[in-house]
Amino acid sequence: MAPLRLEARVSDGVKREGQNGISQSKAIDVTLCRFEDRLAGEAKVLSGLRQRITACSATELPAAFAAIEAAQRAGYWIALMLDYELGEWFEPALQTTAGAAQTQLPTPSSVSQTDLNPHSRLTALVFDSIVVEKPWDHSRPDSAAARACITSVTASLLRADYFDRIQKIKEWIAQGEVYQINSTFALNVSTQGSAQELYRQLANQHPSAHAAFIEDAEQTVLSFSPELFLQRRGTTLITRPMKGTAPRSNDPLEDQRLGQGLQASAKDRAENLMIVDLLRNDLGRIATPGTVIAAPLFSLEAYPSVWTMTSTIQAIIATNTSLETILRALFPCGSITGAPKIAAMKRIQQTEAQARGLYCGSLGWLAPNGDFSLNVAIRTLLLKQDGSGLYHVGGGIVHDSVAALEWDECHWKARIVIDRPELAQPQPHPNLALPRSE
Repeated sequence: MAPLRLEARVSDGVKREGQNGISQSKAIDVTLCRFEDRLAGEAKVLSGLRQRITACSATELPAAFAAIEAAQRAGYWIALMLDYELGEWFEPALQTTAGAAQTQLPTPSSVSQTDLNPHSRLTALVFDSIVVEKPWDHSRPDSAAARACITSVTASLLRADYFDRIQKIKEWIAQGEVYQINSTFALNVSTQGSAQELYRQLANQHPSAHAAFIEDAEQTVLSFSPELFLQRRGTTLITRPMKGTAPRSNDPLEDQRLGQGLQASAKDRAENLMIVDLLRNDLGRIATPGTVIAAPLFSLEAYPSVWTMTSTIQAIIATNTSLETILRALFPCGSITGAPKIAAMKRIQQTEAQARGLYCGSLGWLAPNGDFSLNVAIRTLLLKQDGSGLYHVGGGIVHDSVAALEWDECHWKARIVIDRPELAQPQPHPNLALPRSE
């Protein structure tokens, strides 16, 4: 019997036998869902899961967005998870290009592998209520907490292959095809013990404003993202791209020098401004004319392992502007694609052997009144039930990028998972902890 054709995929949490006898109960089994702003000392905890809305093809998107809006009108809170590759469904030019291989994470567990149900690129979890509380404190001093650790980290891309990729990108830039491409690769991570306890440890060591922990039957998401993709408050839309990174130092004077050097760097400012212009253009597609403002520019932000540089762009939109309209105009965030956006995304499809999945996509919450906050899903660890998972790193490549320095920047961004005492790996330099074999 052929699989039932759905306009959108909605599960309601009640155990039943679906088409071909496939159980739908496991897919909606969400244990924990919380979004933490550790800089403000606040956490939003969503509870009482009612539905899982997914879109597994571009044709299912309109119905999925309609279901999301209906849930909001009914007074429900929503956790939204968007794969980077969702952006390919928004742009016809990208749907005709052969994409990367599927990421090695589970497909939705409500269907069997033989059901030919593709991986969902949009998942919306609909909840009854929200509680605002303090972020989780430090890991509890018990045996379960002590066993939560990262046991190994290995790069999926060799240094020589990374250098070859950067050279090819620079050739495309020299030919005028693109100005910048954000190039990424995955780290294969093995963990043991409680994912919740591991999140507690890492979130306390690396506090950020857009952290999240979502544990369900498909995967467990541990996000420590410092980057805001989009925030809506009434008719105001804000984006804060992060472009420009430098390492931190234990020496206060050297640390200050590194931060000031980043903020003064002509290369990093140019790269940042390139993405600001891209996002101004994206916002301008849906904004009230004359309301797009870019300020402040080149703000320096300090995190435990890196300095970063951000800029803020905001605009006024019409009251009835839908979530679908906003995402079609802006997703994925330009800071993790490059510019021009579509040309850069085409080359990303060709150069990255593994789909990004949730990495470089977005996750966040939607309120019943239409407000929302969505991060850029960087600094994010995706774990399967057996404790294995992926943590991606990358950076923007421009015409004067130096491959060795870009490789080192990937190491800085991986410090969350590689600077761990339990790994006990020889580290001749704090920035060089990834495997460097040829």
